[in-house]
Formats: sequence, structure tokens, C-alpha cells
Amino acid sequence: MKAISSKKKLPAKTEVKEGSFPVVAIGASAGGLEAMMELLKYLPADTGMAFIYVQHLSPDHKSLLTEILSKKTKMIVQEIDDMDKIKPDNVFVIPYNKGIEVTDGHIKLIPRSETSAAITIDILFSSLAEAQKERVIGIILSGSASDGTEGMKDIKQHGGLTFAQDDSAKFTSMPHSAIAAGMVDFTLSPKEIALELARLSKHPLLQTESIKNGEENLIENSNPDLKSILSLLHKCTGVDFTAYKMNTIKRRIIRRMLLYKLTTLKEYAKMVSLKKEEIDILYQDLLINVTSFFRDTDTHKYLKEHLFPKLLKLKKIGEPLRI
Repeated sequence: MKAISSKKKLPAKTEVKEGSFPVVAIGASAGGLEAMMELLKYLPADTGMAFIYVQHLSPDHKSLLTEILSKKTKMIVQEIDDMDKIKPDNVFVIPYNKGIEVTDGHIKLIPRSETSAAITIDILFSSLAEAQKERVIGIILSGSASDGTEGMKDIKQHGGLTFAQDDSAKFTSMPHSAIAAGMVDFTLSPKEIALELARLSKHPLLQTESIKNGEENLIENSNPDLKSILSLLHKCTGVDFTAYKMNTIKRRIIRRMLLYKLTTLKEYAKMVSLKKEEIDILYQDLLINVTSFFRDTDTHKYLKEHLFPKLLKLKKIGEPLRI
């Protein structure tokens, strides 16, 4: 389906290099349309972000989402065609009879089975997190059940930011599910989400040039404030992160800076020196990709009680065991 044209629409922009702008994925179900309309009402049309909107829809009735949402924004609003390229300052809307996932900077239409409607948002969020990493912002608006929670986990694990609608939602099950799972950074009304997205779009760490060049490159490995943070982590947790993947560490630190509206590493270094709880949070954030292993209790128990002791018996005292 072609984009709906209107005199309000912004002129076409020069194409921005793939991956050099944030992508905002928005999921909703019952009551979500009203929330999305409110969000667009207060959202500037020139944030430089791309928006993908997924709502649970009947597979038997043609959707009017594109027509309705196009009246609430000056951005181009279009129903997704297969392999549409993601572009900034555009709103892409799921078709009523398909699922969607993201691959190589494009939105791919996938068949909608009778059982897949309930995880449509999870599929989008997870594929987007895998493709775009920390450049993803996930939002869950009003809706029933729990679609989106698993996808939010993937977004957070890859360093993205997450929002959920507060109790202004007509149906709170979906946002509450993500909040209860500890996957939400901001719990706000649709208007407040829009204003926060506008603020984030102006943050120097989310500017197009910063993302294109790699946000972590803004922090030198020799930066004294970075060394101070790593030293404090070592002192407070007993874990020396200096041999850890430095780009991962810097991306996680930048994520924390975005949450606190900080623009310099010096400001964040001062914060962690004054707030021990922030060191604990950063520590957990750095380990988020590996802690799932310890939640797999059956496997962990087998390793501890059976496999590990058996391996040790094969070694002499003082002989190293490499795994």
C-alpha cells in the first residue's frame, strides 16, 4: 500500500545511512490506538527516528490504522510492504493479515498463523533487537495479556531503552507484564513518552553522527573517568572488568547516561562515586547477557553436582582445568 499523501507531509529527506538512526518499535492491543494517537499528537515530526507500530488486529477485516494515524502526525504514515526499507521520520504500520520482523534494515512480512497473533509484538521486538542492538527503543502501550514482555527482554539485553504506558492505559495487562518482569526503563503516559522521545532525539549520544561512528567511540579506553568507574566496580563488586569487552562496557555506560539525562562521562563518574546503588545497577546491567545461564537451574545443578566433579577427578592437584 502506498504512503498516504497530504499537504501536511514533510518533504522527502536525503536517505540516511542504514543503522545510523534510532528505531522505535511500538506494540499495542486493546485500547492501544487511542494511546498511539495521543503519543503522535505530542511527538515532533523531525526526531530523526523511525517508528514501527504493531497492534493486534483481526485477520478478517482490512485495517484503517494508516488512515487514522496519518491525521495525527506530519510524518509519512504507511502500511508496510514486504521488505520496506526503514527510514527516519516515517511511521510504518503492520498490515492486518501479516506478521512482521526486521532483517538487514528492512521490514519483512511473515505469514500470520492462527496462533501467532498473541506474540506479534515479541517477534518484532526480538528481531529488531538482534538487528539494531542498542539503537532500538521499545514501547508497550495499552493491551491485554503479555505480548511484548519477551521482546522487551531482548531489547534490554542488547542495550536498548524501554517504555511502558502507565495506568492511563485502558487495558493494563501488557504494560504491567513488562513492568513486573523488570524490563521497563520508563513508565509514562503517552504524552510523556512522546516528550521523552523528543528529548532523547536531541541527546548528543543519540545524534545521527554519534550512532554512525559508534557511540562507544566517543569514550576513549584511556579516559580517566572510565578508568575511575571500572576501578569503583572492582572495589565494590570484586569483579575486574578491565579484560571485559570494552565496547560492551561503554555501550552499557552510555545507556545509563541516557536514562539519567547526562551528556558527559564525567557527570556519570561523579554519580557512581556518590551513589553505591548505581554501581550495583551498572554491575547487573553489564552481566545481563550471561545471567540467564544461572537461571537455568536444572543445567546449572547438573554441572555443579555431576559434570564439574567428574572433570576435576581427571586432573591432578594444581593442574589447570580449561573450559
